[in-house]
Amino acid sequence: MSVLASVVTTGCIKETLPTGSSISAEQATASADALKSMTAAIHNYAANAEWANNDVHSFYGLPSIGVHREVMCNDFTIMENPYGWYSQFQTNQGLSSTSNHIQIFWLIYTKIIALSNDVIRMNPDLDAIVETNKGYVGAAYAYRALAMLEMAQMHEFKANKYVSKEGIEGLTVPYLHENMTVDYAKNNPRLTKAEAIEKIYELLDKAILLLDGHTPSTDKTLPDLAVAYGLYARAKLYEGDYAKAKEYAELALGAGSFSPLTQEQWTSTTTGFNDADSQTSWMLCIRTSEESSVVKTGIINFVSFMSAEQVYGYGGPGAGAFPMVDKRFYDQIPNTDFRKLSWKAPAGHELESKNTFVAATEDYPGSSALPEYAALKFRPGEGNPDDHQKGSATDFPLMRMEEMKFIIAECDARNGDASSLVDIVSTRNPEYTCTLTGTHLIKEVLLQKRIEFWGEGIVWFDYKRCPDLLTINRGYPGTNHSEAARFNCDGLAPWFNVPINGYEAQDNKALSETNNPDPTNTVALWVE
Repeated sequence: MSVLASVVTTGCIKETLPTGSSISAEQATASADALKSMTAAIHNYAANAEWANNDVHSFYGLPSIGVHREVMCNDFTIMENPYGWYSQFQTNQGLSSTSNHIQIFWLIYTKIIALSNDVIRMNPDLDAIVETNKGYVGAAYAYRALAMLEMAQMHEFKANKYVSKEGIEGLTVPYLHENMTVDYAKNNPRLTKAEAIEKIYELLDKAILLLDGHTPSTDKTLPDLAVAYGLYARAKLYEGDYAKAKEYAELALGAGSFSPLTQEQWTSTTTGFNDADSQTSWMLCIRTSEESSVVKTGIINFVSFMSAEQVYGYGGPGAGAFPMVDKRFYDQIPNTDFRKLSWKAPAGHELESKNTFVAATEDYPGSSALPEYAALKFRPGEGNPDDHQKGSATDFPLMRMEEMKFIIAECDARNGDASSLVDIVSTRNPEYTCTLTGTHLIKEVLLQKRIEFWGEGIVWFDYKRCPDLLTINRGYPGTNHSEAARFNCDGLAPWFNVPINGYEAQDNKALSETNNPDPTNTVALWVE
C-alpha cells in the first residue's frame, strides 16, 4: 500500500464530553456476557481509536499516545522526511490547545473513561455485584484509573523556565465520574495533583477489591489484580511515596506468574515485541487482528510508524520516516547488553554482525535499506514486511513486569541500595555491576529504564517526574536529531505540560482561564 498523506497540525475535531449514560435499556439489565462485551469495548476502543476522516494519521489508540510521548523525550528520533506526523512534538511547533494532536489526547482518554463509566454506573453497589460480574467491573475501574493517571501526569502544569501562567501550577484534570450531569461538566475545575491522586486511589481500591479472585480475561487485554497493583505502584511513584511504590510493585509481581523477556524473545524477527502470547513478561496489552480497523487502514497503526522493517507504512523504506535511537544514547549502552540489538548498529561496529533482521523479500529490500540506528525492536507481525494485514496485526504492551522491577530498583536506589537494579539489568547484560551511590545511582536506574522501555511510551513519565535528573539534550556534535528538533533544555521542557483540549475548555467554563499555556517556540534551537 502506498503512503499518501498531508500533515495537518491544526483544526477542529470538536466532540462533546460524554455525560450521563450511553448504554441501552437492555444493557442496563445486563448479564455477565453483556458486561464482558462492554469491557471488551474499552480495550477495542483503546486499540482502534483513529481520526483518518480528519486526515490525522498519527493516532491509533493508546499505542499512538505512547509514540507521541517518546517523540517528546530525548532518546527517540524520526528521520527527517515529508511525512512528519510526529514533527509537532519533535520541533515544538503547533502545540496550542486547539491543534489536532493536543485535542486527540483528551478525546481518547475521556472516551476510555466514558466506556468504563458505563460499566461502573450499572453496578453502583459493590456489595451487590454478583461473583460472575466482579472481574468485569473491577477491570472497568482499573481502566478508568489508568486513563485518569496518565491524563493527570500529562496535563499537570509544572514550573519550568520557559513558560508560566499564574494560578495553575500543580493543576491536573477535571474529575470525570460516572454520574456527571451536563451542568457539572460545564463547570468542572481541574483537580490538584493531590486531589487527582486521591481519586485514582479510590478507583484502584475498588478495582483491587473486585479483582481479587476474579480474572476478567486471560488474554491480557483487561486489567487483572496484578495490573491494578501495578497501577497503584505507578501512582505511588507519581506521588513520591517510594516505600509504597515498592510495596505495590512487589504485590503486582506476586499476583501473577511473570518472567523477564529473554534475549531470544526480545530479538525474535517474527514475534519480537509484537506477540503477547510468546512470553510471560507482559501484564496488560493492546491486541489487534486482521479485522481491526487500524490494521485495515494499512498505514494508521503502530507497525506502520514504529517498525522500520516493512514497506507499506510510514516507518519503513517506502516512506522513509524511520524510527531511530539517539546516537549518544546508543553509545552509552554496553555492547554486552542484548538490548543494544534493538537498533541497527553503524558500519564497522562490533554489533554489526550480531543484529538480526527480517528477511528480504521481492518487495522489501532488507537490512541494506535501513539507516544506521534504525529501530529493530518492534517487528512486523509474523516477520511479514509486505502484507499490512499480517504485518500490522500485532500486540503492544501497556504494562510489563520489568516496569515493576525498575520501580523497585528506583525505590531501593533512593535508599542507597543497588542490588535490585543489578538483579534486573544482569538478565540483559551478564557483565553488569553497579557501585554508584546517591544521585548517580538514581540516574543509573533511570538510564537502564530508558534502555528497557525505549519506544513504549513509559519513560516520559520519569522525564516529567524527575526534571532534575532527566533533561532534553538533543543538540551536540554528531547528533542524529533533525535540525529543527535540536533542543537543549534547562530543566523541564515546556512541552511536557500538555494543554487540555481547547474545545473542552470552551464548553467547561472552569477551564476557560486555567488551561496550560501554549509551549510552541519557547525554546531556542541548538546550532552547531
